[in-house]
Amino acid sequence: MPLHVAAEICRWGVRLVCVSRSPAAYIRQVQCELGIVEPFICDGGAAVHVPNRYVAATEPLDHRVECKFEIFRFSPPDRAAAVTLVRDLFVANCRGEPVTIGIGCDCDDYGVLAVVDIPIVVRDAVNDQSMLMRHIPGVYVTSATGSEGWAEALRGP
Repeated sequence: MPLHVAAEICRWGVRLVCVSRSPAAYIRQVQCELGIVEPFICDGGAAVHVPNRYVAATEPLDHRVECKFEIFRFSPPDRAAAVTLVRDLFVANCRGEPVTIGIGCDCDDYGVLAVVDIPIVVRDAVNDQSMLMRHIPGVYVTSATGSEGWAEALRGP
């Protein structure tokens, strides 16, 4: 995902929840670069990290202040269950129902794309994505591939 595009949508006030195969330390570094402190899903869906102060916060947390995280573990890793947990956290602590958007590019992303309101598949010029697109109703497929496809998914066509 292009970091400059993610930073742009964060400036719009969109709450960005990173879902990644990467370890927690990497996601925290990305959040620091974006200037956000939000729940995130790491290790391929094995853990959800939720800022301790998150539940009581009414404004986005200041990324410059040291923040401790509660960690919820999934064994086996389950990105769909992790996304559902974060969504339920938003529902319980925010006003109204959040609109969830998931962005993926391969069959490993199926679980996440199946549980969000707006599933987006970044087109891949090499790998066959037909099975993924066939099983996700209403999926939007980017016209661009690679980083341009991720930018299109985040900004819109």
